[in-house]
Amino acid sequence: MKKILVIGSFMTDLVFKTSKMPVTGETLIAEKYEKYTGGKGANQAVAASRLGGNVEMIGKLGKDEFGEEHIEKLKEEHIEYQSIMFDDESRTGVGNVTIDKDGNNKILIVPGANLKIVEEEIIKNEHIIKSSDIIVLQLEIPINVVYKCIELAYKYGKTIILNPAPAQEIDKNIAHKVDYIIPNETEAEVLTKCKVESANDAKIAAQILLDQGYKHTIITLGNKGAIYATNGQWKYFNSMNVQAVDTTAAGDSFIGTLAYGIAEGFDIEKIMSIAIKASACTVKKMGAQPSLPKWKDIMQLEEIAEY
Repeated sequence: MKKILVIGSFMTDLVFKTSKMPVTGETLIAEKYEKYTGGKGANQAVAASRLGGNVEMIGKLGKDEFGEEHIEKLKEEHIEYQSIMFDDESRTGVGNVTIDKDGNNKILIVPGANLKIVEEEIIKNEHIIKSSDIIVLQLEIPINVVYKCIELAYKYGKTIILNPAPAQEIDKNIAHKVDYIIPNETEAEVLTKCKVESANDAKIAAQILLDQGYKHTIITLGNKGAIYATNGQWKYFNSMNVQAVDTTAAGDSFIGTLAYGIAEGFDIEKIMSIAIKASACTVKKMGAQPSLPKWKDIMQLEEIAEY
């Protein structure tokens, strides 16, 4: 079984469920409060492992109760965690997630220890990159560290998946080293300077990314589906019509599932279909990691929309 290495972030999500989003200066009484382990990196690792993937994670936590909870979660999800680092000064990253009745969210994050990873620590773990097959990265850790990970993964001929989130500009010189770049609409706009509101917009943006050097581009469009493009070829994949409860981690579910599909050698049609189903499963439940599906959840999901 091919090994998936996720290098990325941990966040403890403090989630508030409310009937409507407060406006500036307004105080509302929320309906519910929960605490979950999360973070884009950790979510993607859990998503891939929960489907049966062979997953390891590298990241940094604070020496606090939230950090301990993340380690326990990795153990529970059968994710290798021996290379997780701890920072002596910064706390574990925290996210404040507010969700309205339609499942829309607003999120504030304090990255904490996630931003304390340095290139030297990645170099010390070079052997783990070398022994892995698929490297999954996001942008909740320092961008120079992401570049170093890409450099080492490319050196050893690994399959590199980059989720450019949160949205920020990326050095175009790394594009030819990345196998899959997977932005959402907002992130695609930042990378291409093109407005992305429709599938046709996404097709144009995807071609720009391919022209920059990325081998495969997938642009996710939320409830409007997703675009896959490579070598001048592209295909639109429709979304599934489900009642959204919480859209947090829908993108992470998609990416973790995609990494698993690549590791299993599935063709891109099957990978995209399963990843879209996984995202649909995810938005039907509250919380980031609690909502990430297992195989049985994906298979049992009744398909309403056609692909």
